[in-house]
Amino acid sequence: MIQRPHNARMRMAALAGALLACAAPAAALAQLATGSNAPVDITADEGEVINSQCLSIWRGDAEALQATTRLRAREIRVFAAARPGTGPNSQGRCGATQRLEADGDVFYVTPSQVVRGDHAVYVAESDLITITGGVIVTQGKSVARGDRMTVRVKTGQVQLESTAKGRGKPGRVRGVFYPDAAPAAPARP
Repeated sequence: MIQRPHNARMRMAALAGALLACAAPAAALAQLATGSNAPVDITADEGEVINSQCLSIWRGDAEALQATTRLRAREIRVFAAARPGTGPNSQGRCGATQRLEADGDVFYVTPSQVVRGDHAVYVAESDLITITGGVIVTQGKSVARGDRMTVRVKTGQVQLESTAKGRGKPGRVRGVFYPDAAPAAPARP
């Protein structure tokens, strides 16, 4: 058994406490899945908490799960609201999740769709997920493409946009739909 100095054990205990105080309760209030109150479970190769900014950063194949919905990326950042009236160095001064940001090989997976992009932002107040950067949406055999996709989480309403405008211009929003095809479960990316 390796003996660690008392200070090292104290630092590790403080880090574990900070991770629990800042990240877990805040993430539980986010909503990635339509109509779900399930907790958000985040995993990654490493986690960092910056209490003074109410920020937790999950790096390395990060994945946020809620019920049957998943957000995957190289990095996920969780921003929580600062609670008023607490000192700058107090533990647990962060409240509910305000925003999640995902960067690098982003996948937003629901039971019926897989969305791929480069960057995603979820804003709790507006209950919107915005995915940008070469967005590809698949549902069964149907595929749609664009530059930016906005999802209203509670209603499932989706808007797909592109910067290219005008008939015949490459890069416009495009979809190929198979109406008679039975919906297939999305492949796990």
